[in-house]
Amino acid sequence: MTWVNDVILFFHFFGLMLGAAGGMASGLIMRKAASLPPEQGQTIRMLGPMLANVAHLGVVVLWVTGLILVWSKWNGLGSLPTLFWVKAVFIVTLTVSAIAVHMTYAEIRKGNKAVASRLPKLGPLSGASAVLAVLFASLAFG
Repeated sequence: MTWVNDVILFFHFFGLMLGAAGGMASGLIMRKAASLPPEQGQTIRMLGPMLANVAHLGVVVLWVTGLILVWSKWNGLGSLPTLFWVKAVFIVTLTVSAIAVHMTYAEIRKGNKAVASRLPKLGPLSGASAVLAVLFASLAFG
């Protein structure tokens, strides 16, 4: 089953890339849009929901492949190293921030533009969480 786990691990890393890239790009775009004239900022803001969807897809892929790997490679939760649990904290933070971004965009679509001020903070939080998850995954499994 080694090659199957290798393929699953590839998709796990791919999910991480999607989650980090979408989150960071969305946050950076919202920060830039806030400093532009309204008509230019609006054009850039239109990319935000697409990037949030990319991040959301990445988080879903991470969870699915991660849970598969826990049981196919590590025989369940009990055999995981301690630093895995530190990594898990950052995966949960990444998940919560991705959900918060989606909820924020839903509010914006309903007309509540005031919540857009959350986006420049949530995107980088997602990206930083992903980076720290990678750090602790490297320490746990490296």
